[in-house]
Amino acid sequence: MKLKKTVRRMLSMKPDAWYVFIRSIQFCCLLLLCAFALLVECNGDLLGRYPLYISAQSLNETAQGILLIALILSVCIEELQS
Repeated sequence: MKLKKTVRRMLSMKPDAWYVFIRSIQFCCLLLLCAFALLVECNGDLLGRYPLYISAQSLNETAQGILLIALILSVCIEELQS
């Protein structure tokens, strides 16, 4: 029941808030794709390619932070426009 309510609320978002939400998801997907590419480049050798592993980990954490900030911004936009 709560999930249905959440989805309904998301689908009725204002255009500006929806734009921020969608673009942040796209950007996070790009960052996660880059992190995956770096992990594939490591090829399991973490000792020899430790900087690549740290870069991939940083991209992963950055994507999570950006998504959280964008969601908060989207909610603020939604509340200010209503």
